[in-house]
Amino acid sequence: MESLSKFFDPDLQQPDVAFLNKLFELQQAYYGGDAKIKVIEALLLELCLVTESQAAGIFNRDSKLFIAVNPGLPNFMISADFLLTDDQATAVSYELKSINGHQVLICPLSDDIGKDNILYLARDSSSYSLTAYQTLKPALPVLNGMLLHLNAIAEIGRQHQKTAHLQSLIASLDDIIIELDENAVIKKVWVRDATKLFMPPEFFIEKTMVEVLGTFANVFMECIEKLLLTDERQECIYPDFNPEKKAWYSAKFQKIDPVAPGEEIRMICVIEDITAKKLMSDQLHHQTLELIAAKNLAEQIARKRTEILSILSHEIRTPLNGIIGICNLLHQGTYTDPHIREYIDHLNFSSNHLLNLVNDILDLEKIENKKMVLMEHEIRLVTFIGNIQKQFSSLAKAKGLALRFFHDEHVPELVNVDDLRLGRILNNLIGNAIKFTESGHVTIHLSTIARTAEMVRLSFKVEDTGIGIPEHLHNLVFDKFHQVQQASHRQQQGTGLGLSITKGLVDLFKSEIVLKSTVDRGTTFEFEIDFKILATSENRLHAVREATPIRVLPELRLLVVDDNPVNLLVAKRQLSCFGLNAEQAGNGIRALEILEEKEIDVILIDLHMPEIDGYELARRVQVLYPKIKVIIFTADILEEVRTRLWDMGIKYVLSKPFNPDEMYELLTEVVSADH
Repeated sequence: MESLSKFFDPDLQQPDVAFLNKLFELQQAYYGGDAKIKVIEALLLELCLVTESQAAGIFNRDSKLFIAVNPGLPNFMISADFLLTDDQATAVSYELKSINGHQVLICPLSDDIGKDNILYLARDSSSYSLTAYQTLKPALPVLNGMLLHLNAIAEIGRQHQKTAHLQSLIASLDDIIIELDENAVIKKVWVRDATKLFMPPEFFIEKTMVEVLGTFANVFMECIEKLLLTDERQECIYPDFNPEKKAWYSAKFQKIDPVAPGEEIRMICVIEDITAKKLMSDQLHHQTLELIAAKNLAEQIARKRTEILSILSHEIRTPLNGIIGICNLLHQGTYTDPHIREYIDHLNFSSNHLLNLVNDILDLEKIENKKMVLMEHEIRLVTFIGNIQKQFSSLAKAKGLALRFFHDEHVPELVNVDDLRLGRILNNLIGNAIKFTESGHVTIHLSTIARTAEMVRLSFKVEDTGIGIPEHLHNLVFDKFHQVQQASHRQQQGTGLGLSITKGLVDLFKSEIVLKSTVDRGTTFEFEIDFKILATSENRLHAVREATPIRVLPELRLLVVDDNPVNLLVAKRQLSCFGLNAEQAGNGIRALEILEEKEIDVILIDLHMPEIDGYELARRVQVLYPKIKVIIFTADILEEVRTRLWDMGIKYVLSKPFNPDEMYELLTEVVSADH
């Protein structure tokens, strides 16, 4: 049998691993339980699921329908005459047919006598492709093994019915039954097929096992001795005396206690031909190793992919931190020359565009691998969307567009929501709307669909008067790396990831995004989300209204540790804008030396450094200087990194490239934690 590792693409995704796990569970359930038909039905339903089929079934070697499941086609009927039309059909791996308006995928399953069972899958939509066959291919040997096992059981049952009463009872137990006394002397022999013995049964009577079998009797004598010593049933599995037969047997020894006092002890030895079972067991064992190997391979690929993304994220975001950090510092300065301000703005736009591209790729990886979870906070929703509108106002104004925001009076003031993910959705939709609109307006609508005392369902709608999207491309715009381009309009800049990520984020909110668009008449994207309503507090509202930003922090003794000199420069200069004079170290060794020489309140640590990396340095600081607050200052933003840091007890993380406001708020939180 081919190795299952050959069936998988190098970029194996989580859904494939889930199918292998399910296949492994069904295989265990079949051989470990009695409801074997139910397990096969469950396997057929699983095949329907992974191949997007609506019906499945198996025809046996006599062209009779053996088992069928029709979850999506309850009235679907099919005959074996439609499936295989000639003698060569059994030689192909699979066959595609259209039968009575349904698309059918046919896969022969070879049995132990050279004939075929037939697996079919059917649906009433598009035709199957090679992908569907490759998807179900790992299940074929498993399903075939189950059918072989059922055939073996059925054959045993048919043989049992052919024998007479007592002989039938004996034969139904096993092939050969031997009665022995406590000295291993053979007293009686029952055999269904005398040819299984190497001499007539009567020649065995009153002879010991050793006399009959010679040195081979050692296989049985060990079981007999244990049986007499423990009174517990014994079993041994052994090959045929003649190695050319390639047969296997099971010998089970059971003690029969004497009925009357003084009666001799008797033992029963039941010998069963288990050649078929042994072959099936070996096949199952072999398949189970291959399934585990395939699962391990998939997990290894997933881990490798995460490691590569982590390295790429760090390597790209680290220099970006220097570029964006210097841009932020320059932006905080005052320049009389308008050209310098223009250069800074262009540099800031380009660097942030590159940062958004990196974030898009990482977000897409997290969405596809189901590693993204919602982190909800309380926000003032109308104010939140208003701020997003303001962020795009200059871009819209530059193109001569009206950027409008409307909401009804029933929208609650405070709700619980993951503002980062919701903001990403709205940013993508509003940014796209402005990008693809040359004249007219872009409008954001927020309206109430339903509301109770605790929950509210709100509709979000972003509409524009732009170039529109042809109807036949509506489904494609949500695909990765796809952009709608029309010959009458200039090529637009972008990666084609925005709408794919937007759809994934909307799905995360358990919602669905709807597209309505007409060419040259504009586009509308709409989705609905349920929110938990939070009660407003007058004190809290008053505090927010009265709060004024304070850009100078209380005196803190800081140490910044980073092996990148540009990042050290940017961090030190930005901290100086907050009134802080930070110490700096280019590696973990120098950082530990500074900690021995000076008192430090807060340490900012980069993760990827030579000799002593950030994880190890943070651990040493936690042990040696438990009062020092540790902030991880890293370009590595994958969820696995956050989880590892959380397990270390580190809750403060500042991502590179950093926003000055984010740095200020985090340091404010660290200061507040001491009071």
